[in-house]
Amino acid sequence: MWIRRRQANVVVTRESLDHQQHRTHTLVRPSVVSPGAPLVLVLHEFRDTGESMRSRYAGRSFDSFARDGGAVVAYPDDIAREWNSARKAVMLSRRIKRVNDVGYLRGLAEHLVTTWSLDPHRVFVVGFSLGGQMAIRLLCDAPDLLAGAALISSTLPAASNRVCSERPPMPVPVLTFHGTADPLALWRGGTVGFRISPTQQRALFGKGQHLSFPDTLRWFAARNGIETPPAFQWIPTGSGWVGRTEYHQPGHKPVTGYTVVGGKHEIPGPIGRSLLPDTTVGGGLVAAEVIAQFLGINGTNRHC
Repeated sequence: MWIRRRQANVVVTRESLDHQQHRTHTLVRPSVVSPGAPLVLVLHEFRDTGESMRSRYAGRSFDSFARDGGAVVAYPDDIAREWNSARKAVMLSRRIKRVNDVGYLRGLAEHLVTTWSLDPHRVFVVGFSLGGQMAIRLLCDAPDLLAGAALISSTLPAASNRVCSERPPMPVPVLTFHGTADPLALWRGGTVGFRISPTQQRALFGKGQHLSFPDTLRWFAARNGIETPPAFQWIPTGSGWVGRTEYHQPGHKPVTGYTVVGGKHEIPGPIGRSLLPDTTVGGGLVAAEVIAQFLGINGTNRHC
């Protein structure tokens, strides 16, 4: 382990955990971790690492969960920069499909909860792109581990393309974000893959069929036992619009989705290290802030 730096009452370290093989992660925590604090696992995209994702999206960083909410935030690394996620389609390496990433993330969470005396009932996951697909895998295969999940630019694989436990579903609050101009994972559904624009019909290096964003929300709502229709609201963000779809029913875990008009395959929030709003993803919408409120990381404990 090495301490990278201290900044704004936050300590950043690089650590490792042996689980079937040597695995690494970046840990961001308050200078003083309070007993019973929450844990947030932030899962990176394809061909990335936890630390490089954290650095690249510094302006949209989830370090705020530690700085403002007192949480311990872990950015774990996958194997060969790929997760063995919720979809059957192979990314680049077939051997990744034999990696037990669910077991590793469960082991990492249990290790951190024990090490820092965290609340085992307040373990959350945030996933971007392929990291979102891995979060979906956790929702299917390890729902008992999670108190809530947030998915960014990730829609549910179609049934023929999905890896999901056959065990009875366990309700978990789910929050999602998706841009209408995402060229990789289309808002309207279809094959995930590389395109010059969202209007391009055939994807290069396709990764199988996926549901539309609205159908993804409906699937998670049904999984949580919600039978009432959703509420919808348009929200101006200063330079654009976001549509919020909320599935709520008393006694059931909620499902909420944000449609970012004009948003691409990206994390809503400030650009890089700048304080200026990112006008391409709805301006004032900052995913980290919405996630913190929804999951109760900032102490509001709104839904979880």
